[in-house]
Amino acid sequence: MFGSRLKLSLLIFLSVFSILGAQSKCSYCSKPITGTYLTSDGKAYHEDCYRDHIQPRCDYCKKPIDGPYNLLDGKKYHSSCYRDHILAKCDICDTPIEGIYVTDFWNNSFHKYHTEDLHECFTCGRLICQNLTFGGYILEDGRNLCGICNETAVTDDFLLEASLTYVTRLLNYNGIYGIPKDIPVTLVDANTLKRLAHSQSDAMHGFTDQNIQTLSGKVISKKSHIYILSHLPLLMFRAVLAHELLHVYLFESNLDLKPDMREGFCNLGSEMVYLNDNSEYARFRLTNMKASKDPDYGIGYQKMSKLLEKWGWTYLLGTLDKFQ
Repeated sequence: MFGSRLKLSLLIFLSVFSILGAQSKCSYCSKPITGTYLTSDGKAYHEDCYRDHIQPRCDYCKKPIDGPYNLLDGKKYHSSCYRDHILAKCDICDTPIEGIYVTDFWNNSFHKYHTEDLHECFTCGRLICQNLTFGGYILEDGRNLCGICNETAVTDDFLLEASLTYVTRLLNYNGIYGIPKDIPVTLVDANTLKRLAHSQSDAMHGFTDQNIQTLSGKVISKKSHIYILSHLPLLMFRAVLAHELLHVYLFESNLDLKPDMREGFCNLGSEMVYLNDNSEYARFRLTNMKASKDPDYGIGYQKMSKLLEKWGWTYLLGTLDKFQ
């Protein structure tokens, strides 16, 4: 009888131990779980252990995340925190950028649809708006000019004369002489420039009218008159002026180069001005020149630029007759 009771007590003890041993433990605090619990990645947790230590938290607001979330560079965010505080903001309308967007040369990022709503500045390519360019202007000839470029726009004879002195000295420094000092330079609008140049191109910024007077077959005088678009930013105006002055240089030197070599050579004047300036605008203009696919102003310039880099100004100037 005593042996049977002992056996029964032992069976009861083993049963209780088995039940307790199989009881779930919290994967965080290792204490037994009674009542309701939460699971994550196949592990069980007390509700408070999960909430305080395991549940994902937003890396922006530090509050627990329930449901879907955004993941960026290994960090988790509530959808609202991600949209309002982590996503880049449009530099035009200051709202979060989601989906397709555009980043311009000036590192402004904005919704792509703004490119259809706003005008582009004809000299710097920025979209004209208050946030990017402090507004802008529509000139009488239809050109769109941003507020930034307008700050240095050349519209009077004072800046014109000062620029003529600056560019002439820069050309002289690189060994380019023989350009008359009394060449008239006139500011004109886009329509007048097209008429004078007999061109319909919207890409024209300057034109040099040249005339030769002869007597009994001999040249008795040469005259040049430079016309440049008004309202160009000062640096661009000087670059265009340098281009046109090199046309005068070729004219005075009796060099009639092939069109691509002629415009390519003259664009070295513009390059000279931009390289002498360390501004972001100068880099923008040079980038456009080097990327241009125009057979004369682009490809011709790129050929001449490589020759200049290889030979230097002295040798290049002495061999220009080879490109006639």
